[in-house]
Amino acid sequence: MLRAVKKPLEDANPCHSHDKNLCENCMYRLSNIICSTSPEVWRLVETTKQKTTFKPQQTIFYQGNEPLGLFTISAGLVKLEMTSEHGQTHTLRYLGPGSALGYRSLFSNEQYQATAVAVETSEICFIPKNVVMDIFKNYPEVTIKILEALSKDLRIAEEKWTSQIDKDASERIAEALIFLQEHFSHQNWTRKEIAEWAGTTPETVIRTLAQFEKEGYIDQSQGRVIKLINKQKLIEKLHGAY
Repeated sequence: MLRAVKKPLEDANPCHSHDKNLCENCMYRLSNIICSTSPEVWRLVETTKQKTTFKPQQTIFYQGNEPLGLFTISAGLVKLEMTSEHGQTHTLRYLGPGSALGYRSLFSNEQYQATAVAVETSEICFIPKNVVMDIFKNYPEVTIKILEALSKDLRIAEEKWTSQIDKDASERIAEALIFLQEHFSHQNWTRKEIAEWAGTTPETVIRTLAQFEKEGYIDQSQGRVIKLINKQKLIEKLHGAY
């Protein structure tokens, strides 16, 4: 499999930030797979983490890099994307505050199978591998949390894989519009990003959106902004009730 060009993890340029944005005050701590367990755990994380702000389109880690630790999102939005052997980019997931990045590769001792990119300005905490492993040894409840997260990831991947097979391009695009609007309504999505999520091409997305607009499902009169004006009809179309 052709991998993306490897670039050093140091591109992230992590910097310590122990004097502000303390874990204790993080509003997403309780949804974090590590810090939601016990005060001892997040206090340990707080003394060892490296916190970095990434601007939109900056890369957090690259497909093909060796994992050196665990990343968690304290603010912003991140996408995981994979480059196929034919050079085509596919969006795997979008992740918001409280989510963790890179744990599957970290625990499987594999290179990253995807690239993590900031969609909007994002604050990312990096926990070194030795700290993560020490936490696992001393706090079994964290292991349970990771297993739960891995199980959910597998279910999501299976559902998306099935959807790519069972649905045609227009149905996948409709599904993408509904999903992105329900989960990330504050974000304006490019036709390319929608295509990468739906597993199709930007040209197909442009044609399909034009048809959706003609049928009264969406409005594109504001340029990049796509307004979903008849969500129920789009859902009916998606489920074959159109």
